[in-house]
Amino acid sequence: MTAAKNHDWLGQAWNDYLDGFTSLLPLLLVLTALNAPAFYLVHHWHSYLPALPYVILILAPLATGSNMVYLKLVRGEKPVLTTLFSAFPVYHRAVAVTLWLGFITACGTMLFILPGLIIYSTYCLSEYLVVDRRCGIKEAFTLSAAITNGWRGLLGFLIVLTVMVDILAPNPVYITGKLSAPVVTKDLSPWVITAFCLKVFVFLPWLRLAMARLYDQLSHRLRDQAPAAGL
Repeated sequence: MTAAKNHDWLGQAWNDYLDGFTSLLPLLLVLTALNAPAFYLVHHWHSYLPALPYVILILAPLATGSNMVYLKLVRGEKPVLTTLFSAFPVYHRAVAVTLWLGFITACGTMLFILPGLIIYSTYCLSEYLVVDRRCGIKEAFTLSAAITNGWRGLLGFLIVLTVMVDILAPNPVYITGKLSAPVVTKDLSPWVITAFCLKVFVFLPWLRLAMARLYDQLSHRLRDQAPAAGL
């Protein structure tokens, strides 16, 4: 099925979510728990610096590897715990792709929000390509630009929707204060916990599945090619 023949990607992603919920939930719990050390480090040292190595070297490749969890679900497969670590066999590529994508998106956003959105919509699928096809760093960005051509409007809509859900639904643990003196704050009120659970365990996974489904459909023409050796 090609992307051009299928526009019900949100509906299909919801079906993927329902079908794969029992496999997905334990992995989401693990990912959520693995975020805790970053908050602890910021709280203990009253600085972002001690948390940066953990975020960059552990959480970033885990986030990239989690793309394979969603890809397996949209392909009718069952992800397991080790699927979360799919980026570690291509560790330096996964970290480099994530950091470079974040950097160029941040630069575009600082110039104006729209350039940042266009940049991310163009290259966001590089994080899927590096774990799915084991692409090299440059090739992942090149192929992402190629397969998103003509679909960046839909991708941009999905990205904006994801960001809005992430921002509007509160977190029970968050960081406030100055950049030089961050403070870890907690709000464990029932509505915050409820909103957080809906965000992390329902809406964000659903949107991530929609993104994975779009990638799977847009990259169909690449599947007959052998994975590149990469950098």
